[in-house]
Order: sequence, then C-alpha cells, then structure tokens
Amino acid sequence: MFKRIKKLDEKITNKIAAGEVIERPASVVKELVENSIDADAKAITIEIKNAGKTYIRITDDGIGIYRDDIELAFERHATSKISSDRDIYNLNSLGFRGEALASIASVSNVEIITKTKDDEFGIRAEFRNGKIVYKNEVGCPVGTTIIIKDLFYNTPVRYKFLKSDATETNHISMLVNKLALSHPEISFRYIINNKNIFTTPGNNDVYSAILSIYDKEIAKNLIEIYNKKDDVKLRGYISNINYSRGNRQMQSIFVNGRYIKSKIITKAIDEAYKTLLPLNKYPACFLYLDINPNMIDVNIHPAKTEIRFHNEEFIKNFISNTIKEKLLNTNLIPTIKMEKKSAKMDNNISELDKNITVKNKNIDIEKVIDNISKQLVIDTTNKDFSLKKNEYIVKENKHLSKSKEYPLSNIDTYIKKAVNIRKKEKNTVLKESNLKYDGTFFNDLVIIGQLFSTYIICEKDEKMYIIDQHAAHERILYEKYLNSYFKSDIISQILLEPIIIELNYLDKEVIFQNMNIFENLGYKIDDFGYNTVILREVPVLFGTPVAKSFFLEILEKLTNNIKNNYELKEEKIIQTACKNAIKANDSLKFIEIDKLIKELQETKNPFTCPHGRPIIISVSKSEIERKFLRT
Repeated sequence: MFKRIKKLDEKITNKIAAGEVIERPASVVKELVENSIDADAKAITIEIKNAGKTYIRITDDGIGIYRDDIELAFERHATSKISSDRDIYNLNSLGFRGEALASIASVSNVEIITKTKDDEFGIRAEFRNGKIVYKNEVGCPVGTTIIIKDLFYNTPVRYKFLKSDATETNHISMLVNKLALSHPEISFRYIINNKNIFTTPGNNDVYSAILSIYDKEIAKNLIEIYNKKDDVKLRGYISNINYSRGNRQMQSIFVNGRYIKSKIITKAIDEAYKTLLPLNKYPACFLYLDINPNMIDVNIHPAKTEIRFHNEEFIKNFISNTIKEKLLNTNLIPTIKMEKKSAKMDNNISELDKNITVKNKNIDIEKVIDNISKQLVIDTTNKDFSLKKNEYIVKENKHLSKSKEYPLSNIDTYIKKAVNIRKKEKNTVLKESNLKYDGTFFNDLVIIGQLFSTYIICEKDEKMYIIDQHAAHERILYEKYLNSYFKSDIISQILLEPIIIELNYLDKEVIFQNMNIFENLGYKIDDFGYNTVILREVPVLFGTPVAKSFFLEILEKLTNNIKNNYELKEEKIIQTACKNAIKANDSLKFIEIDKLIKELQETKNPFTCPHGRPIIISVSKSEIERKFLRT
C-alpha cells in the first residue's frame, strides 16, 4: 500500500526544528544569552535549577521587545537580525535564523517579561506548546527576562536521553564561561541552585573576566598576545609552558565576539606549542579573532559554533606564528619553589574576620575577597544603624539585575586588604609574564659541574640553573636534522639490496599519487609489479635499518590525508634525535659540557626538548638560603 505525501502540521515541524536547535539545557542557555547580547545588554544574569531541566532564567537590561512583536518573536523564522540574503554573509549579530524562541517554546513552558524604554509598562506573557496563553501589562525595568520551565516535558524521548544533573550542569557551566569571556564588556552573573558561582565585572578587560571565572593558578601563567595583519586582528591570552591540561577545555576561541569551534585554529595552537609541551598536554588559550564578516561563513549548523574561513591556510599560519613567536620571546625556564605555597596570602587573610556571614550562612573567605575586590562597592551614604558597630551594607554593582545586601564585620579593613591583594596579584602576574628571552641568557653563565652524571649545574645572577644533558642534546640534534630537511640537504643512499614491499591496491595508488612527497623525503621508488614497490634509495639521515618502517609510517599518514611534508617528517626527526642524544648517566668532561652549552645557545628554543619536557630549571639563591635558615 502506497502512502500519500502530506504536509506536516506546525506543531510537528516546530518539534523537529527544536531537535536541531535545542539538544540539551545548555542549548537553551546559549540561544537566550546570545539574544541578550544582541539586545545590547550591559548585564546578564543566568540562573538554573536542577541542571536546567526544570528551571532556566535569563535576565538582561537590553533594549527589550516591543509589545506588538512578542507573539511574532515566538514564530519560526521571525528575527530582527537580517532582512535579506545578503545579510547572511555580512553578519554582525550572534543570532539570525529566527528559530530559537519558537523551538524552545515548542518543548517547554515559557514565561517572558519585557519592556522597552519607549513603553510605560512592560508585558508579561506565557506560552504553552508554542502558543500564547496569557498576556498582560506589568511593572518592570527596561530589558527582558525569560523563564523556561519543565524542558522537554512534551518530548519524553528527548528528556530520557539527557545525562545526569552533574553532566548537564557541567555543559551549561562551560558554555556560560565561554559566553562571559566572549563579551568582557558585559557583566555576567551565574547562579546554580540559588548559589552565586561568579560575577564578571563587565569592564571590557579580558584578564579581569578570566580571573573572575577561573582560579589564580591559570591567571598567573598567562601571557598577553596581540598581532594584526591586513583585515585580521588577533588578541587575547595564552598560557606559558608551566601550565597545561590533559584536555582542551581551557581553550576558548572567539571570532567577532562569537564562541566557535575550529579545527583550523586548534591545529594552529597545537603547531605553536609543538615540542614546547609534553605529549597529550594542552595549553590554556583565550583567543579573540576580529575579521571581516565577508571572510567567514557561520551559516553551517543551527548551533552556529562551526565556522568556515575563506582563507584557512592564512588564518592557521597567522595564529600559529603569532603564538609561537610570543612563546619563544618569553622566559621559558621553570623556577623551583622550595615552599609548597606562599604564606603571604594566608597571613593577610588570617588578620581578617574568619566568621563573616552572608544571610546567616558561612561563606568561603577567599571567594568573598574575589567578589568584593572585583564586584562590590561600599554604600557609606546609607548606613543601616540597626547593624552592630563597624558594620556596613555592601551592595552589588548597579549593573546587576537584583541588589542583595551583605552585612560584614570589620568591612573597612577587609575591603582595603582584599583590593590591595587583588591589585598586587594582578601586577605581579603581568610582570612575570613579560619576562623576555633575548638570546643573551647563556652569556656569563658559569659551569659548575655535572650532577649524577645526568644534570649540568650552572650559576648566574644569584640563581642556580640545572640543565638536563639528554634533553639539551635532543634539542640540538632535533634542530640540526630539521634545518637539514628545510635546506634540502637530505642525501639519499643507493641500496645494495633494494627493499621490496608488498601492499594492497589502495596503498599502492596512494604512493604513486604522492610520489613527489616521497622523493622530497629522499626515497626513490619503482613499480615492481602487482601490488608491489621497490625502494632503491632511502634517506641517509635515518639510516637503512629504519628506512622501511619510516616509509610505511609515511604511507599510513598519507592514507589518513596528512600531506604536509613537515608533519610527516617531524615525528621521525624527534625520535632520531632522542635515539642519538647523550643519555642520562653518561659522564661528560668539562670540554664536552662547554661544547654542549654553546650548541644549545645556538638553538631557536633552548628551553624545551622536542617532546616538550623542560631542558633548564632554576633555583634562586634566596630559596636555597631559606632551606638553610639563613633568611
């Protein structure tokens, strides 16, 4: 029996569209916050309960929605962001599809309260199954509040596939972090189950936003970067080689204020840090790319996190070179601290009142320092005389949507110390991050001797430097081999006994399609009949014993569509450098140590081995004297 074609009704099409746009609670948060940003908000509050499954509230102080446009805003493909097809390729807004509100309303209960500056009263409306069920005037400030309740209540299949509350909350938190960083000029407040997680200052300072969201360990290892070329500008912060993570969660990429995911930019970051970090370690990066909208395409997926660049190779090289140049011009020598943690901060805090309470609940003193020093101001004009002596009312910044009061004891001393700690900390971080390597580090370096037949001990400027002889020699050999490759100085050796390699049909096709790559790498290959090739010449650089295995590695990578000669070769150069380098427990004479140091000085990066491990570490004289109780 043949089924006739029919047009689906609006209710079903809205749910289908919602399946593309609204994958989980984090998708709702993303769409609504982006609408607030597009509405020129200066302060945005994000509140969730039960991982956003039962309650999501987004409040902003933006321009609001005109009362006559409210119902239209919840229809599919209704938007104020674009008006013609040309606008799609010249976007200056985060949203433009006009699907978000309709999709959200079709799978949840929605309440909206909004007011424009031209209206005397605001409007409160409620939507069920995408249809308006209530609308009336209400008193409210300029801006928009949208409350989402019972997400996926009418699509139980989608609700069943949601993860645990912890997992869904983590997705939302990571998203909110990115959104707050994407627009440091906006004050973001994030609340989970009635608990304030963070509030950013909204002062257009990226560093302040990072410090509000993440821990101090990240902040103190950041380096500021900036570069501009043609119509492309790159700015932001990257971590030095002392800080890395086991995943990419600390990498945030923004293009024209939009958080995006880009394999091209991720690859550029990896190339910049290659040989500077150990394997499977990833840096923290907060990169802001400002580019002509005509040079990108964001209309790829409804989530709008994917992006396509018109000149991908230029973007990749621009970002990679900018980061790498900055890293190599920064002090890359780790400093050993004898003490596990500084007692200075603890001493400052110990002088403060440890029994400070907010609404009769014990709070974490360091979090309060963060909040007060960045966000709160003392209201000394309206003292509440019902409070005890030396207590004042501390109110949140005026940009926040709701004002709460925090009675704190000894607040004058407390505020001064908190702000001084914050200022001192930030200045110290920036000062440490700007230490440069100008090529003169090895000048006046005095060689003391060898330790454990593995480490070279040197001294300079009241610091002791410990050099790993194996890692140092690895770096020297690695750059020698690499330079040889770039100068096309690779010598091929004719084999007395050619190597015959049997392959399958597809592998053989790959070889002859990419014969120029093998020739550039020093191989001479001939067809030897059915699914067989013969190697007549191999690169001398690696020697005959590894010629076949290296050849097969190249073939495997070409099969995986990696066709860059440098990428194919670099891993093998690293392995060869490691194999030929001086080993630990090799006793060296003074003249050999001196030669090693001089050759290390000539390298482009004398601070990390090709695997990303440190070559040199330092210990200050004051640290050593502290252990001997001389200070």
